[in-house]
Amino acid sequence: MSLKLQKKPVDVEFRPEGYAVLESHHEEVFFMDWRRDPFPKILMFIGGEGILEMRDSRLAIRSPSVYVIPKGRKHRIVDSRGKPLSLYGICIHSPRYPSQALVRSACSKLRAENDPRRVQRIEGWLRQLLAEERLQPANFEDAQLCLITWILIELARTSSADTVQIPGSRHRVDAYISSLASEFWKTEDIDSVARTLGLSRRRFTQLFREISGESWQRRVTRLRMKYAGELLRTSSVSIRSIAFECGYKDLSHFYRVFRQYNGVSPGQYRKR
Repeated sequence: MSLKLQKKPVDVEFRPEGYAVLESHHEEVFFMDWRRDPFPKILMFIGGEGILEMRDSRLAIRSPSVYVIPKGRKHRIVDSRGKPLSLYGICIHSPRYPSQALVRSACSKLRAENDPRRVQRIEGWLRQLLAEERLQPANFEDAQLCLITWILIELARTSSADTVQIPGSRHRVDAYISSLASEFWKTEDIDSVARTLGLSRRRFTQLFREISGESWQRRVTRLRMKYAGELLRTSSVSIRSIAFECGYKDLSHFYRVFRQYNGVSPGQYRKR
């Protein structure tokens, strides 16, 4: 089945829960007039190039990237010649949506989100959201609400100062280092991190050490051991659970790393 191309913006049809999921792949002759929507939009562009125009500013659209357009903001999308845009969107417009406060926190300001890690997370939730839309398994509306909520939380937890254009590799690594404080538990290796940031392993490790003063493995281990130590000192959580929360799949590996880092086993550390 051929892909349906759009000459004008698609119509938005809201579900009773107060959200809509849209998909739009533009023709070369796509045209969008100026508009003010009575609802906020989260748009993810996956192909093409163009300009997001407002009365007071113009934002270049590159793929992949995420843009938030607040309720009532006058805007239009202009495709670059020969590079029509493809996008997915989430629109929210109903008092019945579970958390209006979260919507306001995430969507009250115009923003362009280009941080590779943040875009990757939003992209993952959006893919699952689309799968729920296509397949419509049991309780798919509830699943979609959960996925949209995760996207909103991701946007709400980052200030507008963090969402400016990221011009170079050093800035991307610097932003990643900052995010590690709350993401040290992720089970990822150095190669996958470098790929996500669009860097070679060698360039990533070089920049990481220049900026942080230590290796990637050392930083991740230090953050994990600090968190494990806090749980051992201040809680009765089992050692197996602590290993899991810190990102270790294998308990014996956790024991080995903990002993190497602290000089004693987790059990001895807790008693002491």
